[in-house]
Order: sequence, then structure tokens, then C-alpha cells
Amino acid sequence: MAIHAAEAPRAYPRLTRSTNGRVVAGVAAGLSAHLRVDVLWVRLAFTGLCLAGGLGLLLYGLAWAFVPQGTASPIDERKWGESANYLLVALAMLLSALPHLGGGESGSGAVGVLAIVALGTVLAWRAYDRDIHSIGTIALLAVGGLLVLGGVIALATMTDRTSKAGPVGGIILAVLIAVFGIALLVVPLIARLVRDLVAQKEAKAASDQRADIASHLHDSVLQTLALIQKRSDDPGEVARLARRQERELRAWLFDDTPPTTPDEIESPVSPVSPAPATVFSAINTAAGEVEDMFNVRISPVTVGEDTAYTGAVEPIVLAAREAMVNAAKHSGCTSVDVYVEHFPAEAVSVYVRDRGAGFDLEHIPADRHGVRESITGRMERAGGTATITTAPGSGTEVALELPSTP
Repeated sequence: MAIHAAEAPRAYPRLTRSTNGRVVAGVAAGLSAHLRVDVLWVRLAFTGLCLAGGLGLLLYGLAWAFVPQGTASPIDERKWGESANYLLVALAMLLSALPHLGGGESGSGAVGVLAIVALGTVLAWRAYDRDIHSIGTIALLAVGGLLVLGGVIALATMTDRTSKAGPVGGIILAVLIAVFGIALLVVPLIARLVRDLVAQKEAKAASDQRADIASHLHDSVLQTLALIQKRSDDPGEVARLARRQERELRAWLFDDTPPTTPDEIESPVSPVSPAPATVFSAINTAAGEVEDMFNVRISPVTVGEDTAYTGAVEPIVLAAREAMVNAAKHSGCTSVDVYVEHFPAEAVSVYVRDRGAGFDLEHIPADRHGVRESITGRMERAGGTATITTAPGSGTEVALELPSTP
């Protein structure tokens, strides 16, 4: 008996104005891709809605102003020529103007002015969809803006002359028309700038999250792998390190409380676990972990007033731990000096110094991320600074500073 898998639920892609197969702004093409409907029916729907006092044109304009661009491909089952699409656009404009065609000379004049405003709006909004910094786009935007403003002024003048609401009513109506014309130019631009700002924030957040994940993996998983390679001749130790790192990684991924069995405490290989209550205790815990991992002596000196260990100060503790690990691994020293300082309303400062081999900052291999990401990059993302003073044969000092949070 054949078993048929359940049909997957219908997925609707994100609504965008598609640049594929667009005629004017890609609104109909984007709706077609979003709703999985033939683009012909979408365009006919917009055209038909223009009979309702230009509602189709209004809806199209709102979508153009507030829906971002995309590259989704529309559903085009009944392919027809480009000329037919442009005829539909012209028909939509004509249907939107029908209510004004019976108004005699003033009505036809208003239709002509509205056509000028519509043309200017299309040119300006097409410019918004391009690179605003290019000369061609600036020229297109200038022409569109002049047409819109000129048409609005003409329409306001005509309204002021023909208004039956008296001088005050005519002035108010003219002002409203002017505000509407300016809104035609300003609102879509503001909408685009807001979308761009949101996209930049999302991209930065994603980049910071990737960097934090990379830093954590470098500080925990990669360090454990390095220890496993060094102790590969001891299967029991290798298995213990692997179990510890697996549990630590699960705790970090799922935000669980890290285990604290005796086996794990003997070989703490991941950053500062379990979480201490203060910064000074966190530094001492990190120093103890590095001592156990690399058999070096680290005796932190703390000066000033201790402060709570929170997410705001965690980056400087993790960066300091990475500096200790680097010193223990690469300096060749048997001891590392750590100095921590904090006074009320002042920055938290940590100095990690060794008198070992030193290195050349300019010649760090591109595939080494300990200094770039786990120390310098981590501190920059947290709003602090990391200064590394070193030279071959002269030892290394890592100075970390993080401003105090109010």
C-alpha cells in the first residue's frame, strides 16, 4: 500500500516590489509572486479598481511608497507583449481621470495638471528606487520634483480661483494641495531611508552575532581541540575533555545552567563557567581555568571597587581570558601577570602581561582570530578598547578598557 506524504503548507514569500518583469514599479509583479497568482489578474485588478474613484491608482502608489524592492519572479502563465502591459497602465490612468472629464474647461485643465503631477511622481519615485548618489538619478529626481511642485502650484492656483468656499476656504484648500504635493515627494523618500536604516541595523546585528559566535567557539571549542591534540596519548583525558566541551556547548546553545560535576571542575576549558557574581571573581575564575589548562602561574591583582558581573562587562572578562590563554600558550613563560582596576563611575581596566617571546602584530596569519576577534573585535563591539603592546623578544601587554555603565 502506497503511503503519501502530507502536502506541505503553502508558503508565501515576503511581499516585495519585484524588479523581475515589472512595468512601472513592480507592485503587481511582487504581489503575483507573493500570492502565487498570475500577474495578469493582479494587473487587471488594479486597473478595475481605478473605476472606483482611482482606488487602484491610490493602492498602487501606496504599495510603491512603502513596499521594499525585491527580485521575486512573478507568475506569468499568459505571456503577452510589453505593449499590452503599457496599454493597461494607460487605461488605469484614464479610468482614474474619468470623474474629472465632465467638468468643462476647468475639469480638463485639472486633468492635465494631475497628469503632470502623476508624471513627476513616477519620475521621482523611480529615482528613489535607484542609487540616489548617481548624477542620472539626481537629474531624474530634480525633473520629477519640478514637475510635481509646478503641477501642485498650478492646481492650487486653479482651486483658489474656482473655489466656492470663499477666500479663506480657497486658501485652506490650496495649502492642503501643496502639503499633498510635498508629501508625494517626501514620504516615499522617508520610507526608503527608514527601510535602509532597518536593513543596516539587521545586518549589523547579524554580523555582531556571527562575530560573537565565532569568538565563543574560538575561546571554547577550538581551545579544547588544541588541548585534545596535545594530550592525544591519553585516551581517558581526551574523552573527559570532549565530554566537558560537549556539555558546555549545549549549555551555551540552549542557555542551560552549566554542569558542575567534579569531573568537569577538574578540567574547566570553557570561558568562565559557572558564571561568577562579580568582575573580580570572574577574572580570578578565568585565571584559575587557564592555570589548570596550561600549567602556568597566574595571580591576578585587583584594585578598587568590585562590580557586578553582568552581560555589559562580560566582554572584557572574556577578552582578558583569551589574552591569558594566548600568553600561556605562546609566550613560553611560566607565569602571567594580571592587573584589574575599577573605581566608581570609571572604566573597568584589565592588563595582561607576560615577559615571554612576544610577536609581530603586523604578521599575524589571516586565519588566526584569537587577537582580531576574541580580543580586539570583542572589545570594539562592546564599546571598549583593546591596546596590544608587543614585539619579538620583548614580551606582550594587553590593555583592556570598558566604560562603566550607569
